Amino acid sequence: MDLWGFKKWRSKLGYTQAEAGEKLGLSRGAVQYWESEIRPVPPAVKLACQELLRLWKQRPEFGPITLFYADYTGDQMSLETSVSVGSIRMRSERHPDNENAMKSAARLRDTMTLFVAFIVEDDGNVIWSGPELLREIDARRNASIGEKTTAAKAPSSR
Repeated sequence: MDLWGFKKWRSKLGYTQAEAGEKLGLSRGAVQYWESEIRPVPPAVKLACQELLRLWKQRPEFGPITLFYADYTGDQMSLETSVSVGSIRMRSERHPDNENAMKSAARLRDTMTLFVAFIVEDDGNVIWSGPELLREIDARRNASIGEKTTAAKAPSSR
């Protein structure tokens, strides 16, 4: 990542120099040095920028994206013996944004055995890895259940 790559990253995320420094755990001065080419962008900062960009792309409205998933169809499967009656299918679904893909993945998780599920952007970069996506689906489900429980316990206002 050179001067222009760093500026492009900062601009894409809409960060000021101070905000970029804060997100990276550094000072605005460090950001100024990199952008004025006084100092090169360190490798650790490049990796941090990539991760911050990936997290930024996890916003509900980011898209278009593709949901990839593998499911198992059949009666039984033994991972120890690699014997199965059925098959594993890899599928993909195009979605306008993360929110729609998440809802679809949650429905799929309720109706089938998902072995793998992840979300990628058009250039193939992974936005939501498999375990991360499944944790997010579970967290949303648990939050939804908690809201329903709280609403059911709330006294009526008569």
